[in-house]
Amino acid sequence: MGKMRKGIEEFGLILWDLDGTLVDSRTDLVEATNVAMRALGYPTVPFDRFSQMVGQGVRHLVTSALPPGADPETVEEAIEIFLVWYRRHLADTTRFYPGLREGIARSKALHAVVSNKREDLCRSLLARLGTSDLFVRIVGGDTCPERKPHPAPLLAAMEGLGIAREGVLMVGDSAVDIEAGKLAGVTTWGVLWGFGDPASSRPDALLADPSEVFSPG
Repeated sequence: MGKMRKGIEEFGLILWDLDGTLVDSRTDLVEATNVAMRALGYPTVPFDRFSQMVGQGVRHLVTSALPPGADPETVEEAIEIFLVWYRRHLADTTRFYPGLREGIARSKALHAVVSNKREDLCRSLLARLGTSDLFVRIVGGDTCPERKPHPAPLLAAMEGLGIAREGVLMVGDSAVDIEAGKLAGVTTWGVLWGFGDPASSRPDALLADPSEVFSPG
């Protein structure tokens, strides 16, 4: 689906968004959010609203779940409740989308994670899924002063690897991934199985199913 594209093995470095791109973490993220909402006496978040909230880190996710105008103390309390629960349960149901883990393991390219999830949470999740060694870099939302859609996290993942920008691919499920990739000067693929709307940012290619990632372009 989408424009004609190069095959993934024609790139030397693949930058992957995490939630909604590599892994289906929806259930664990929604439950962590709702644990915080229930603890503070607020309505829980339905699944169909989740896609509008995720992609910009824990603070944005929790703030979006709270009633408009929640005071700063409530926001901080909700974030802390979220983090305490999520750190224990972040891999309860989260799994790689079909074929991606195996494709990365077989790939000759280098692979890195560039996520707006906090770095410690990215590392913990990948460790629990037994995949930390598949990635040469893990850049989270707090690794750099800026987060996606700023290009800084992508540039940090690319630094020192000796791969020119034309040999780098950013793969993500949201507009912030595609916008960051464009600002970093790399090729962008949007995936349609995740939580966001990458098509709105006009990526270089759109993929409808995980099986397309490692298939010939």
